[in-house]
Amino acid sequence: MPLATPTQQSTTPEATCTDALLFRNYEGANPVTVDVTVSDDGQPVCETTVTLDPLTIETVDLPVAPGEYRVTATTADSAAAATCDLGDAPTALAFVEAGNGIVSVVDEAY
Repeated sequence: MPLATPTQQSTTPEATCTDALLFRNYEGANPVTVDVTVSDDGQPVCETTVTLDPLTIETVDLPVAPGEYRVTATTADSAAAATCDLGDAPTALAFVEAGNGIVSVVDEAY
């Protein structure tokens, strides 16, 4: 999926939230593909697709300014969404877990 221009303003010309999405596939036998849409005030600002091998964890940087966004994750069998504070702090991320036909999104990871 293509990446769109972020709508939140940044102090740097090219804003990037480092490790803004943390993915985990806890399925032991099958890979999973997760489509993610990051929205600001109902408007998509970033979309990406990640395919995770079984029992893997992956992080993704996003080309958005730090701030609060609605993160929606969709797999072939499930969908989930949460409002997440994305930024460069270690816990300012969206945690997306998938496996056993279910996907979830939560703000922060501990």
